Amino acid sequence: MSGKPRDSRSPILPHVLMSNTPAIEPPRLSIRSDLDSIRIDEGQRAARLVIDDVSGRFSRVTERAWQQLRRRDANPMLWKQAQHAGWTRTRSSVTPGRFSLLAIRIPLGSIDGIAKSMAGYSGILFAPIAIVLWSGLIAAALLLAISRSPQWIHGVQNLPQFLSSTNSVLIAVTFLATKTVHELAHAVMCRRMGARSKSVGVFLFCGVPSPYCDVTDVWRLPSALSRAAVMLAGIYVELIIAAIATFVWCGANDPAIRLLAMNLMIVCGISTVLFNANPLMRYDGYFVLMDWVRSTNLRREARDCFQATVISRVAGHDYGRARRYDFRGIALSIYHVTSLIYRSLILVAIATLLLSLAGAVHLRFVAVVVVTLAATAMILRQIKSSFGILRGEGHWMRVRSWRRFAVVLSLIGILALALLSPLPRYRHVVGIVDSADAVNVFLPPDSQINSVATEVGQHVQANQLIATLANDHELIEEARLQGELRLAKLRSNLARRTALDRPQVASQWTTLQAAEKSVEMLLDDIHQRLDQANVVAPIAGTMLPPTPQSETPERASSIWLSGQVGALADSQEAWCRISPQGQRHAVFRIDARDHDKITNGTEIRIHLQNGSAGVISTAIQSVSAIEADSQSITQEANYQILCPLPASKSHEMMDSIGASCSGVIRLPSRAIAADLVYWISEFVRGQI
Repeated sequence: MSGKPRDSRSPILPHVLMSNTPAIEPPRLSIRSDLDSIRIDEGQRAARLVIDDVSGRFSRVTERAWQQLRRRDANPMLWKQAQHAGWTRTRSSVTPGRFSLLAIRIPLGSIDGIAKSMAGYSGILFAPIAIVLWSGLIAAALLLAISRSPQWIHGVQNLPQFLSSTNSVLIAVTFLATKTVHELAHAVMCRRMGARSKSVGVFLFCGVPSPYCDVTDVWRLPSALSRAAVMLAGIYVELIIAAIATFVWCGANDPAIRLLAMNLMIVCGISTVLFNANPLMRYDGYFVLMDWVRSTNLRREARDCFQATVISRVAGHDYGRARRYDFRGIALSIYHVTSLIYRSLILVAIATLLLSLAGAVHLRFVAVVVVTLAATAMILRQIKSSFGILRGEGHWMRVRSWRRFAVVLSLIGILALALLSPLPRYRHVVGIVDSADAVNVFLPPDSQINSVATEVGQHVQANQLIATLANDHELIEEARLQGELRLAKLRSNLARRTALDRPQVASQWTTLQAAEKSVEMLLDDIHQRLDQANVVAPIAGTMLPPTPQSETPERASSIWLSGQVGALADSQEAWCRISPQGQRHAVFRIDARDHDKITNGTEIRIHLQNGSAGVISTAIQSVSAIEADSQSITQEANYQILCPLPASKSHEMMDSIGASCSGVIRLPSRAIAADLVYWISEFVRGQI
């Protein structure tokens, strides 16, 4: 993720190492002569920065403790800690760091040469006046984002659809490019401050690759401000990218550009603040805080303080660690608990996002397997720790068995409470605005549109003329039949008069009357067809295009009715629609998950993507049955839900019909354990 010194390489030696009781250590132990050290004056007490070039470790100790080690008159505890840190000629066996599949580092080489060549041109970003100007731009972008928060918050819900419909290579390149710039900023600032960057590589966090840069050499700098500048350089550059993306998002009209800009806003803005700048995660903000509180390994020291402040009171006086009552111990204990809770929530959020994105690109099976393996590994680790407490390992050696058993039961109860407690669940859906109650208007087959009396967006009354059709064939046929009818009537009249004087021709008169009636029937049929040339509105309402689509230059002819004058009508599709009373609906087509949980009357909050900043609270009106999507290559099962929107005027309806909308459905609460059981059942049934 971010370029930083890795405190996993730092020794455990605390920053307050000192002894009041000198004791001569046996001659076999002595400080290594190849160690380098720099004296740092920190306020009222001096400290010593000890540098081990062999292992690449940097540690801060008090000046008094360092001088005791150099004179070899330190007490045994101090020598033990120095031996564990690897400062003595006789080294202790240090347990290697625990390997984790969630965080894997793959070193690739050094980037210091590139950083050195770029340092001379980096003033446009890192010069004092440039920092002021760019900070002002970041602040302006932040205010702009806050003022339009409803739009981009609900726009985030379109990201899974954007990721599934966009080239995955482009998304990956964008992410890696921004993170590479982040790490390069660390290396360049390191050079500007007079230090050197070390190796670069790929960091796999929960399987997601991201560049990293090791700038451990920054601890050689005597100034805490310079060290903080190196640590925060990557965050600073990413916030600049996020600020520029914010202005692009506000000014762009193309939806694809807006979604890409929003993606940059999230990656370089929100995620950078939540991860890199957050001191609760072991990234840039963590190392700045660690340096500020003068700690060698902040997370380990916080854990030790929690054990000495909290666990020692729970375990009793027989716990193998002295109790602490000082302010630092209490503050770091709070930090430990807060960091543990935050990291757990982040892992749950990452797992949820991973499942959502994997489902969008049809890799849900792989995501479920990865999440299940990671959750199993974490649970097994806690079980192993609990067994260690029951057996009395480590500091629990002298604690009574009944107390150890009670502690383990309490831990199991807390874990069960976390797994079984119902958590609120939400379903994010994306759809379009339409009028589900609209009545379709069809035109007769093979008819030609002669004129249009109204237009899309206008209000019409029932039986009002909306268009006329031209049919020359029917007019010619009408004229021919009218001539035949006049001739048939004339012959019938002559036959009737003749039949009065000559009864033998009465049968001929009857035949002529039948022919006359046949022509009249044909003429009535022609008149009925000619009457259809006047297209009238079947109901009163607002004229709508035949399908819910936004107005674009490519589709103008299919939206505006006047553009179809002279064209032949297609009898298979509606020519237009009429919406009664201006009623609109939000139509969402979603996959078949949670079909039994989403019913008529379920509450939903909808945001329209047509520039409206408000959120509409409504309820689901209709839920269709599950069916296969014939338009999808994978033929995935899905269903459609219909949600009424407030009635609007004609112009407001036309602005919203066909526009995208997003919704948030509140589902019944469900525990994490129930989700795990559901995933396992899906896996067993082969539905993932």
